[in-house]
Amino acid sequence: MDKTAYLSVYDKTGLEELAAGLTELGFALYASGSTYKLLAEAGIEAEEVRYSPPVPSSVLKALSGRFPAVSENGVELPAFYVVAANLYPIASIVGQEEFAAEELSNYLDQANSSVLRAAARDFGGVITLSSPVDYGPVLGALKETGGLEPELKKQLAAKAWQHLAAYDATVAQYLSETGNLLGEEVVMSLRRVSGLAYGENRHQQAAFYALSGARPRGLNAARVLSGGEFNLNHYLDLDTAFELAMEFEEPVCVVVKHARPAGVCAAGSLAECLRGALKSDPAGAVGGTAAFNREVDAGTAGVLAGAFIESAVAPGYSGEALKILKAKEGLKVLSLPAPVLSPHEVEIHSVSGGLLIESKDNRLFYSEPACVTRRKPTDAEARSLRLAWRTVKYAKTYAVVLAEGNVALAVSAAESSTYDAVRNAVWKMRDKRGILPGSGPLVLAADAALPLKTLQAALAGGVSAVIQPGGWQDDADCAALCDTKNIAMLFAGIRHFRH
Repeated sequence: MDKTAYLSVYDKTGLEELAAGLTELGFALYASGSTYKLLAEAGIEAEEVRYSPPVPSSVLKALSGRFPAVSENGVELPAFYVVAANLYPIASIVGQEEFAAEELSNYLDQANSSVLRAAARDFGGVITLSSPVDYGPVLGALKETGGLEPELKKQLAAKAWQHLAAYDATVAQYLSETGNLLGEEVVMSLRRVSGLAYGENRHQQAAFYALSGARPRGLNAARVLSGGEFNLNHYLDLDTAFELAMEFEEPVCVVVKHARPAGVCAAGSLAECLRGALKSDPAGAVGGTAAFNREVDAGTAGVLAGAFIESAVAPGYSGEALKILKAKEGLKVLSLPAPVLSPHEVEIHSVSGGLLIESKDNRLFYSEPACVTRRKPTDAEARSLRLAWRTVKYAKTYAVVLAEGNVALAVSAAESSTYDAVRNAVWKMRDKRGILPGSGPLVLAADAALPLKTLQAALAGGVSAVIQPGGWQDDADCAALCDTKNIAMLFAGIRHFRH
């Protein structure tokens, strides 16, 4: 083993300690650019390796075992046993709002990228350091045994390849705006946003990741204003609740439990919205997440502080509202700006042996729903139908939503048939009808086309207007049945399955 090391790093964390430790062990140090300058200022002896950008040919020649390898300033380079190199943090640059694609080439680190690849390729003979967290353990091993076990060298090389892969994928994602996620070859780089307390269950570990280099949007742009640790279930609820709330133009409150809507109410004020959402499913709202599409005021915060809600999310909070909510023990409070949807947004599902990727269901309708009955919905029915349709889009399939006035009275989801979904929704609605006195006609939204038997069960429950996707063999019979009972029915022309 030749005691030689080449150092060229963007992240200077721990660099002086590494260089000093290697010097104490008798290593001859070689360094380039700003790394050499820092070592010189620290009084650590090293040979300067100069080269013309973008590729350090002499260093690559030395790493490949081809000699003589001489730098542009005449320094002869040996075969290196230790190589420390890391790359420019491209993810933090391309994630900035003002960054333009034309600037990208100015920031791409071709030199250290090629050095890392060459070093990691020869993992049997080279110790490759791509992260400062490995400096200490490697120095310790060199002091104790004079070298590293082959398995540890392999792990360090794998870490370097991962560092390179994440870097390359970040650039690819930025240039394509993730539009290649349904291509023949899919490359993703994920950046850890935060650790989570646990996964779906306490014995499962979990963390929150975002696409590396992506501009913050959605939950990775959220600010935690108060509350304790988050688990995976909190994030699933927050995602469903806030995205549903953002579907509405009028003030709304959405309460979500286990990633499914429990209560939805659109009213004149957020406080009214919250009260309506809580009343629409008092049991289902317990321990749930409340989302708002307006800044939360003190009145709304007072109502929220009196409810058993685990987390709240909104675009903002008044000073007095935040003071009230921070005083409530255990309540997690987040602020989150309205997300800007990209046409390249995708949903990713994990299955045994791989991943399923699909484009995001980010449209409510293709076109205005078609009325297929003689009677058209009244204005009151039309408002309730839109509320129900927005809500059913975020419920698990098969799903049915019964709405009255500005409130979703009953959400039935994750049933194995539309018939069971209707029967369960009617049962839940009857159980709560006394709590929420009638404020208008009862309407129904279904996320799947309705068979005739299912529609009959819905109309028996008192429904006066229906919205469904259509596209089933019973469509004509369903329209005829509605006509005999003076029921209005709309075909949305789009379905919203959610598994």
